[in-house]
Amino acid sequence: MTNSAYASVLTAKRTFELREVPLPEIGPNDGLLRMECAGLCGTDYEQYDGHFIGTIHGQLPMTLGHEIMGFVEKLGPEAQKKWGVNEGDRVIVETSIPCGECLACKDGRPIFCSENLGYGIRIGFDLKPHLWGGYASHLYLHPNARLHKVPDNIPTGPMSLFNPLSNAVRWAWKKPNLRPGQTIVVEGPGQRGLLAVAVAKKIGAGKIICTGTDKDDYRLNLAKKLGADTTIDVTKEDPVSRVIAETGGEKADIVLDVSMGATDPIIQGIEMLKKGGTFVNAGVKTHNAVANFFTDKLLFNEISFLGVLSSDWEDTAEAVDILTDEWEELEPLSTHAFPLGEAEKAVKMLGRELDDGKESIHIHLDTMVTP
Repeated sequence: MTNSAYASVLTAKRTFELREVPLPEIGPNDGLLRMECAGLCGTDYEQYDGHFIGTIHGQLPMTLGHEIMGFVEKLGPEAQKKWGVNEGDRVIVETSIPCGECLACKDGRPIFCSENLGYGIRIGFDLKPHLWGGYASHLYLHPNARLHKVPDNIPTGPMSLFNPLSNAVRWAWKKPNLRPGQTIVVEGPGQRGLLAVAVAKKIGAGKIICTGTDKDDYRLNLAKKLGADTTIDVTKEDPVSRVIAETGGEKADIVLDVSMGATDPIIQGIEMLKKGGTFVNAGVKTHNAVANFFTDKLLFNEISFLGVLSSDWEDTAEAVDILTDEWEELEPLSTHAFPLGEAEKAVKMLGRELDDGKESIHIHLDTMVTP
């Protein structure tokens, strides 16, 4: 084992720099992870493109990467007891590092912890021991980190879906309480939207409808393979009218919006819902305000409007169980892998700035390759 770690650090807007740092000494309560991979999501691209500069998510320089999986390389004896893992175990590490004492932590939502510690999103690179993000060869395991042991037999690609799958579990199923036989509309066939289709299928949703644009032909076809009964190209037809027709006028029980940037899906989604339905807002709109939004639509139809941000411990555990049973069916969603030294290329591929002729859905950095 070398005495150095490598990190691909975002030093300024759209600028990565590969840095070498010493491996930290490990005490009784912490540990060190040898990174296997770091998954990418829309947040990574927004960080790269400077959208978060000046906020807690934009403390530059910063090592990005909040979808973290690897092998426990060093482990203190107290940490071993607390986490229930051994050196050599393959684990995923949750993004948030909870203090365990504040109101948010006691309420079971560590993402809102008052300490604001989180891998890849809320800690700058300059804080020692520097290894605070997944775009690196190693990750420092803070004493308050949370780990899930995962199977060794699942290949890196499909196993790297654990984070977006845990989001899909929470957003499509747990938070809106999707029940067998109900109708759900998923607006946006990105990685989380497609996984939401798979989750809805798994729990027995009665009708699953997925919407996209004329750029999403491949993804909408994949949605059908994963369980969607109907797909709608919103650039070619009115999605509200189509949903009403597909449901025989009954409309949907749940609409999940995972589209990025566009606000039309919010207005359309509310029109798709039956009385007493639930709208789940998971798509980041990047400061785009919703025009002509009339709250009476919610009031008189008793529609629940839910904002969701991330998954919980239980959602991640559920995602691991799903992958254990169904990783082969979900493997086609893992489309691209890049070495650590090509982090910028990976993020640009995520943002559709690059095109290699293959549809990019879920992308991960293969951090096992030493720069």
